[in-house]
Amino acid sequence: MFESQNDEIEKFDETKQNTAENQKLLKKRFNKLKHKALYIDAEYEEVCDVFSHAKSEFISNMFSYCADRKLRPPLSDDNKKADASKDDAETSEEMKDLYREIVKATHPDKTQNLDENEIEERTQLYQEAVSGKQKGDYWGIFKAALELGVPIKKLSFSYIEELECAISDIEKKTNTIKNDLMYKWYYADENIQASIFEQLTKNQEKYE
Repeated sequence: MFESQNDEIEKFDETKQNTAENQKLLKKRFNKLKHKALYIDAEYEEVCDVFSHAKSEFISNMFSYCADRKLRPPLSDDNKKADASKDDAETSEEMKDLYREIVKATHPDKTQNLDENEIEERTQLYQEAVSGKQKGDYWGIFKAALELGVPIKKLSFSYIEELECAISDIEKKTNTIKNDLMYKWYYADENIQASIFEQLTKNQEKYE
């Protein structure tokens, strides 16, 4: 997905990445990624909200469907998705620097003159950054830094690559949700919804 952009970066001499010319090119690439990252995150949050409602509707309608036909519902309490994030993951020095800047930007001394809503937003961004650092899911750190406008002191190839990987991860998570049966059921017409329930319950036991 990032082949064309990476071709541009590969033209750089990594041993000279701190030169003014390369920093300018990295800055240009970073600005493109920044806008893409915020757009993709907004889409992900919207898809998550829809999926939460879709899941509730799916389960409620499934129980009604089964009750009408005196079938035991094929649902259990084990519907949680496994968290593939890594606990106590190693954090790069650049991520540590970015995290420290986030901590500074969200410190009470920096937020005491802000209104309640902004303080709450900054607190939430700080919590996402903490969670991302602990689990090795760097999107939380990137998102907080981007939304807080934390300045990047010096861009590097590895930072750009980590941001690209974080964006790719969010895209994968979004697509996983969109391919979930409950999400697809939610957007299907009534006939397809009924067909899905029929397939899911065809081997379920009846009760009297």
